Amino acid sequence: MNIFEIIIIDLIFIIFPLTFWILYQNYSKTLNMKKSELLLDFALISSMYFVMKYGMNPVLNAPILFFNIPLIIAYLKNRKFSIVVLSIISICYYHFYLNIEWIFLIVEYIFYYLIYLFVEKQKIENKVLMNCLSLFKLLFIFLQVLINDAIFEQIGYTKLDFALICISFYLAVQFVVYLLQIAQDILGVHLKFCELEHQKDITDSLFQITHEIKNPIAVCKGYLDMFDVNNIEHSKKYVPILKEEMDRLLILLQDFLSVHKIQVDRDIIDINLLLEDMLKSFFPIFKVRNIKANFSIDESELYILADYNRLRQVLTNLIKNSMEAIPENRNGMISVYLKKYPGNIKIYVEDNGEGISKKDMEKLKSPFFTTKSQGTGLGVYLCNEIIKAHKGSIKYFSKEKQGTKVVITLPYNKKDIKKFS
Repeated sequence: MNIFEIIIIDLIFIIFPLTFWILYQNYSKTLNMKKSELLLDFALISSMYFVMKYGMNPVLNAPILFFNIPLIIAYLKNRKFSIVVLSIISICYYHFYLNIEWIFLIVEYIFYYLIYLFVEKQKIENKVLMNCLSLFKLLFIFLQVLINDAIFEQIGYTKLDFALICISFYLAVQFVVYLLQIAQDILGVHLKFCELEHQKDITDSLFQITHEIKNPIAVCKGYLDMFDVNNIEHSKKYVPILKEEMDRLLILLQDFLSVHKIQVDRDIIDINLLLEDMLKSFFPIFKVRNIKANFSIDESELYILADYNRLRQVLTNLIKNSMEAIPENRNGMISVYLKKYPGNIKIYVEDNGEGISKKDMEKLKSPFFTTKSQGTGLGVYLCNEIIKAHKGSIKYFSKEKQGTKVVITLPYNKKDIKKFS
């Protein structure tokens, strides 16, 4: 094995544990500063061990210089524990393998520590510390060679080979530190990105809250506008509806406390009854908007496992979108009906509104996509997430100027209902 192969192998053994430390920092979501520092200590000690164990000199059968690179990195990273441990290992190694006197070695490594303390106190940049430690290490090696010329015979190198090793050591220190700096910069960008993602999640949640609480508030406002306090029939008719909408609003706010994840609380519900109750609340609004309602709801009971309030939220959103898609000068029509199939049920919501273009259909389920001037682009996205949480699907079929049909598919299994009950 020639000198260049030894250098490359040594560099691989140095960089390998440090790479795992960097990758773990990048991909761990729970790593705190203390754990990160402990992992760095472990990586540095592992690097020195690998170089000492496998970075072989062809004659001495052990390395002579490159295992000091982890120690230099420990100084640059201010890891005092690693500094002490790696210094002790280095002193013992040089004494037992190269027969260098204890006193000389202890003075040498104390000298490195004093340089580190001076640089830290003067707040000098790390580049100066790196160069000082590298050059002084080479200086001490040369002093040993001058004192004991037999070292060359012991390590099996000529003076030219040794000079080449020393130059390679200095360049290797620069290279490893440069790689670590790049990795740290990438890690910084990654952490910044995570922070921005966290901020985006908060912003998304705020948009979701704004959009979803707007629906029940809009319904309440519509009924309050029509409400006559002197009319007892209005009180009997509208107050329960207002109460239901306020209850739904409180449920929405409770759900959004969990910030992002859609929660569904499935129970046995009568889907026909849900449709009937919900659609009754829209009749007065349809009348004001001059929209013809075509509802085909079976009076018989049809039980499924679902979250009553969540499904109501989805259907309210879809019907509201249908109303907004119908121009005021058009005789509007909205149809809602249900069909039962083996293994599932399908709820259909159709309108004769403006429809959706092919280009917009591709982006329809993406968050924040909207064709409305004051829309948030979260209504369709949230409907999709809620239906997915029910293990169902929601599909849109539309033609421009002709209208839109939405098909909600929900699982239906009598055995599951019996088990649940």
